[in-house]
Amino acid sequence: MPVAAGFERVAAEFAEIVADDDAGAAFTVFRDGAQIVDLQGGHRNPEGTEPMTTDTLMPVFSGTKGLVATGIALLIDSGSIDPEAPVARYWPEFGAAGKQDVEVRQLLSHSAGLPYPQRPVTREESTDNQAMAALLAAQRPLWPVGTTTAYHALTYGWLAAELVRRVDGREIGEYLRTELAERIPADCWLGLPESEWTRTGRRWRAADYQVANRLNTPEALAYRDKVYGNPPTLLGTDSPWNTPAWWRSGTPGGGAMASSRGMAAVYSALVSGKLVSAWTLDRIRQEESRGTDPGTGRPLVFGLGYELQDSMRTYGPEATGFGHSGAGGSLFGCWPRLGVAFAFSPCLMRTEGFDNRSHRLLTALHTCL
Repeated sequence: MPVAAGFERVAAEFAEIVADDDAGAAFTVFRDGAQIVDLQGGHRNPEGTEPMTTDTLMPVFSGTKGLVATGIALLIDSGSIDPEAPVARYWPEFGAAGKQDVEVRQLLSHSAGLPYPQRPVTREESTDNQAMAALLAAQRPLWPVGTTTAYHALTYGWLAAELVRRVDGREIGEYLRTELAERIPADCWLGLPESEWTRTGRRWRAADYQVANRLNTPEALAYRDKVYGNPPTLLGTDSPWNTPAWWRSGTPGGGAMASSRGMAAVYSALVSGKLVSAWTLDRIRQEESRGTDPGTGRPLVFGLGYELQDSMRTYGPEATGFGHSGAGGSLFGCWPRLGVAFAFSPCLMRTEGFDNRSHRLLTALHTCL
């Protein structure tokens, strides 16, 4: 059954969204560990020849950061990582260039002043997580640490992945596969094996899609281009996320592939107590930083790697909402007070901050609850 009794309004809203987009999408909801919504519709390729299915694996872009943050939450829960400790305790080389006092909580909350590499990086170079981490470890922050919240679109992934590797010893893809995907279980992958490629869906831009820039000044545009254009990702005219090179790369800032059900299952396990203690759940969603992104003008509120509810009500009508959004309109997260976890994964990419699809679904869901 696509929806449990009483949630028909969610199904109706979803059907309208799919029809308006003329493209595929999926929306999954768990409550208290049980799946109550499992909707798919439309087509998963631009040609319209392949239907979206329950097990379609989609690029989740920055939804990847939520998976990485959950992996770190496990290490915080076990006592292996102290959020208040300096990063250099676990990763000595990170202390270079005046960063010896930067705390783990600052690195995870996009306030460490390392939003982009300061030298040009190719896509090929960017797939070497350890090399990218070393590059950032040698880099001086752009501003005094803790004074500015700025979205670390790709650098968050390399920084967080190296922290995990230094503490646990495993590469981030292997760590998440064992500790999250297989343990829950959840259909999500950071580094997709060829055996799974037949299940992949595509994401394509709407005619008016752009990386939003609410500030619209030359300075903001130049800054945005450094964040999203080094290495080239969302600002190019091609779609690297629809290629095997992207699927297999496992880039920790945005390269995960997952089904909607898989992403919702991760957040369901998180809020149901299956993964971490109640203390850890409260700690990871405690506000660490807040501000306006200097490149896009988007309001930002972060906990330990997760986006928290913001002034745009990204996580719907529920104040306790948190998780992580992805480029083009996808959204993955939870409402801890209600024991609810959700995932929305659309094929058609719309401009962030001007796209109400996930808000419509979450409003309908909240009303039904």
